[in-house]
Amino acid sequence: MRGNYNKNEWPYQGRRVVQYLSFSLFLYLLLFADPLTEKDLSANIFLRMSPLSALGSMMAAKTFILKYWPAIFVLFLTIPFGRFFCAWICPLGTTIDITDRFFAGFRRRSHKNIYDGRALKYYLLAFLLISLLFTRQYAGWFDPLSIATSAYAITIHPYVINLIDGLFGYFSAIPLIGYIFIFLHKFIQTILFAHHAPFFRAHGILLVAFVVLISSGMVFRRYWCRNICPMGAILALFSDRALFRRNVSSSCTSCGLCVEKCGMGAISADGHGTKEGECILCMTCQKVCPENSITFGKGQPGGQRHSVDLSKRAFLVSGLTGAAMAPLVRLNYSKITNKGKASLIRPPGAVDEEEFLALCIRCGECMKVCKTNGLHPTLLEAGIEGLWTPKLIPRIGYCDYGCVLCTRVCPSGAIRRLDLEEKREVALGKARIDHNRCIPWVGYARLPELEKRWQDFNCGVCEEVCPVPTKAIHFNTYVDAQQREIRRPFVREDVCTGCGFCEKVCPVLGTSAIVVEGIQPQTKIRSPKAFLIMDNLFPATIGAWKRVFGPNTFEGKERLYEYINGGAEPYLSYSFIRVSNAEYLKKTNKKVLVDIWEFDSPEDAFGVFSIDRAGDEITLGNGSALFHSYLYLWNGTYFVKIEPREGDILPEEVISLGKSIVASMPYTKASLPEIMNYLPDKYLIQESAKFFHKKIILDNINISDNFIEENVFHLSERTDVVIAEYRPDANTEPLKLMLIRYPDIDTARLAFDDVVKLWRSWSEKEFTGEMIHTFQDKELRYTSCLQKTHIFGMAFLSPDKEKAEMMLKLVAEKL
Repeated sequence: MRGNYNKNEWPYQGRRVVQYLSFSLFLYLLLFADPLTEKDLSANIFLRMSPLSALGSMMAAKTFILKYWPAIFVLFLTIPFGRFFCAWICPLGTTIDITDRFFAGFRRRSHKNIYDGRALKYYLLAFLLISLLFTRQYAGWFDPLSIATSAYAITIHPYVINLIDGLFGYFSAIPLIGYIFIFLHKFIQTILFAHHAPFFRAHGILLVAFVVLISSGMVFRRYWCRNICPMGAILALFSDRALFRRNVSSSCTSCGLCVEKCGMGAISADGHGTKEGECILCMTCQKVCPENSITFGKGQPGGQRHSVDLSKRAFLVSGLTGAAMAPLVRLNYSKITNKGKASLIRPPGAVDEEEFLALCIRCGECMKVCKTNGLHPTLLEAGIEGLWTPKLIPRIGYCDYGCVLCTRVCPSGAIRRLDLEEKREVALGKARIDHNRCIPWVGYARLPELEKRWQDFNCGVCEEVCPVPTKAIHFNTYVDAQQREIRRPFVREDVCTGCGFCEKVCPVLGTSAIVVEGIQPQTKIRSPKAFLIMDNLFPATIGAWKRVFGPNTFEGKERLYEYINGGAEPYLSYSFIRVSNAEYLKKTNKKVLVDIWEFDSPEDAFGVFSIDRAGDEITLGNGSALFHSYLYLWNGTYFVKIEPREGDILPEEVISLGKSIVASMPYTKASLPEIMNYLPDKYLIQESAKFFHKKIILDNINISDNFIEENVFHLSERTDVVIAEYRPDANTEPLKLMLIRYPDIDTARLAFDDVVKLWRSWSEKEFTGEMIHTFQDKELRYTSCLQKTHIFGMAFLSPDKEKAEMMLKLVAEKL
């Protein structure tokens, strides 16, 4: 009999070898995920083996995810071999097997008065699947591979490292023998890839949940696998027609040894029957059978199959619960108070928030590989549905500018794979400076005090660490009469990636003076090359001119108000990006100020040029004008203004400066706005055309003796407007012709009707033609208007009715 006993051991021992090799591989991939991922190896292969996560992610995303091919392979093998994965490969199952041995004494004394009906996992699976129909992803909370990865990465591994560091830190301080412990400590750090002790938020919550899970082994072995694991339910369903099953021969004496040793409780009391879908092929029963009555092979007598008792009512309740909870978990107080926007900083490459919550399986793999320990689990900041998803906490760790590991380990596609250059142009959020906490800004607010008793309030740590090549943080410098400076930082939003390095290092205690707010969806920043170009426009020297101040950059609406308070609105009516300025000195008595404005389009740069220019036209760039020694220049998306500050500046000198600046600008194909093509050439006063979009510009142009308070022309950022002067008779005052292009005919018609109504209320006489309405005012001047398709034209203040109507007829011919 002893010979038979030994003979039956080899399948069991073979299974254990495979199980512990799989577990060792799981730990190895987890410990060395960083270097393996850097080599682009599949450190996340275990997570991609999960049929539950695969099904959840694909249903939530409503698409097939090829990265889950290992899960499909597992299901394919389950069909012939049954639920083998649980006992041979699953790392959580192996962990439970190990801990269950320590609970053997507790199990013998337990009353076993908790549920062990095996149906619960099927009801839980139904609940999860119904929830997925509403794109609610709960599968990750119950997936055994996600649980194992998260538990080991976020709790067990950090705890072990901290324990080792503390222990060896103590013994390393002992004289004479301390160096031995230092050597051993370094060796252990190498084999555990633990050169620093990570810390994760809410690790205690996960530890408690994990302890509760494994503590159920005090009552039943593999309680999780028997009753709760929804992935086990999927594997059980796929193993319903398995070819490889447990068979019991007639030599069985019903001794009950196999029943006692079965970790899954899958064997009936007489030892003959096997509960369907519950056997995980651990081979323990075959090993312990003294009669060699148990074998595993093809076929199984019908009488030895025992089904699990499932309730239709319970399935219905599970499905309805899943449907009912869908709106409940969407209730998010933080999001509602932020007007529908979450301010969480997601990892780089994260898909849009709704899709991210649907795809993320809460495995914690991205948190494990984060080099700076900046990624941490979310609690309730994103509502219940966002529980345990990753978020960046910059005060703990920033997003490394040269790292893409988290984009490579995500198994579900919640974080898109990015190459390094692409990642560097992704904005996770935007930095915001609190002027009430920032040291230089606090100092600037106390300027009257400082003038009496000076203190240095300069800091600049945030600018120093900013990894963006062109720096996303710059300074506005205040210089007093004694040349003492206060350098106030500001953020270049177009180039800020929201990495959080500035928030991490800010020396202000407590909440940082510079805080990164997350943005969803993540956006691409303006290429740093654009900023390099702007900086190149202000070289240290231009010929005999030497830069003595700046360049200073003012970017965005708030910064422009700071630069020209009270005069910013006209520039903001165009697609303003930034303005930079610098002062140049020639010898000792000549100084000029150079302003370079950047806009999103050449047309808008021309618009600002057309509004600001004065003097005579000269040939420079795409367009330029010289008024005494003031130079106005348009080139591509830039508008340049050079004005004298000190000394007797000659026109030739500013022209020379302008030529140097144009030569350093990148080539951009530029053309006049399309609306200007409809201006008649006849009688046009050259350089009189002004191009704009909004009413604020029109308010500063005289088109009537009456003030037009309402926006009767319906001008907006979507309208293109040009107004130019014409002189049909040399001895008369010029008339003005305005053309407006609307986005659609309906808006053009509405504007025409409103304008006619307004002028009708002002005029002495009205003349109505086939296409043109003309009004005569008290001064015997004529205003005519015409609407054709989406173009609206109007001639103002003409001394001659025929001339006003003639200009609109010329426009109609062009249209």
